[in-house]
Amino acid sequence: MREIVDRVGRITLENEQLFQRLIDGERRFRGLAKAVWKVQEEERRRLARDLHDGIGQTLVALRNQLERLARRAGENGDLAEGLRDSAELTRLALNDTRELSRLLRPPVLDDLGLSASLEWLARSIGERTGLEITLDCDLEDERLDPDIETLIFRVVQEALTNVVKHARSPTARVTLERSATDLRVRVADAGIGFDPSTAFSAQADGCGLRGIRDRLELFGGNMELHTGPREGCTLRLRVPYGQDRPARINLGA
Repeated sequence: MREIVDRVGRITLENEQLFQRLIDGERRFRGLAKAVWKVQEEERRRLARDLHDGIGQTLVALRNQLERLARRAGENGDLAEGLRDSAELTRLALNDTRELSRLLRPPVLDDLGLSASLEWLARSIGERTGLEITLDCDLEDERLDPDIETLIFRVVQEALTNVVKHARSPTARVTLERSATDLRVRVADAGIGFDPSTAFSAQADGCGLRGIRDRLELFGGNMELHTGPREGCTLRLRVPYGQDRPARINLGA
């Protein structure tokens, strides 16, 4: 009996050691994934700056030069018209470049914080797509941890992109609340909905929900998805402060 007890004790100790190694490995993996994510965001910031300050400024100079040439070529109607058309194309290219720069990494996110950047995002998507977005955010001008601000901005951006691409909804509502321990985000639409059991299947590559889930997991976040055919979709996200726990995914109709 004593031998059996000793053996059980050794097995228990080995299991505890293996479990601790598993926890340590998960923490190292999460730390590495966060580092990669930060590098990606820094690369987005660099590319956005290069687009705005490099290509953007070049297009501004080109547009101005074409407009000056068009004015000088006033007596040559065909040439002047061609130059004006070229200047207009340059202006459109400049607008697209600036929009791409802001989408890669909006300066307002770094300069003014999450609340202002979400307001910009809602306005920008609404102007481009016609989606009517209501934003309820109780942060006002309060600044949060930069990584948390970036995380929330990206998941809301992805969620609203999903609404535009898949929901066929004329409206969407984004709600953000902060408690003493976590941030809670709700993105809801009145669209066609879908079968929640297919949300993370191989056929759902274009849906973006797995990307949202993966980002949340890096910060121990929880995600709840409530949807069904012709029932719209509500996505609830919860990101804790000062805690590092695995994410829970709850799929419900």
